[in-house]
Amino acid sequence: MSIFRAILQELQSLHDKKGADYGTGDDPYANVRASERFGIPPWVGALIRQQDKIIRLQSFITKGHLENESVEDSLLDNAVYAIIALVLYREGVIRKEDDRTE
Repeated sequence: MSIFRAILQELQSLHDKKGADYGTGDDPYANVRASERFGIPPWVGALIRQQDKIIRLQSFITKGHLENESVEDSLLDNAVYAIIALVLYREGVIRKEDDRTE
């Protein structure tokens, strides 16, 4: 197996584990969807969380170390948030299309 595919499997495992902590039984993205309460589309909420990971990585570049999360953890979380943003974006597009056909 290639390193790329191994990382994809790692991302899936990470997503599943964190989804159990942050999501609900019927919605693994419940924590990200909560941004709707503030008028922010869920996919944008995922991007905001992704931006936090980017800022953490920028801090590592500047300081040379991180206190609470490794660079690899931040990179993996960043990738997962990108996929979550894509899932939620597509859901929003489908919802809009459904609204137009009703």
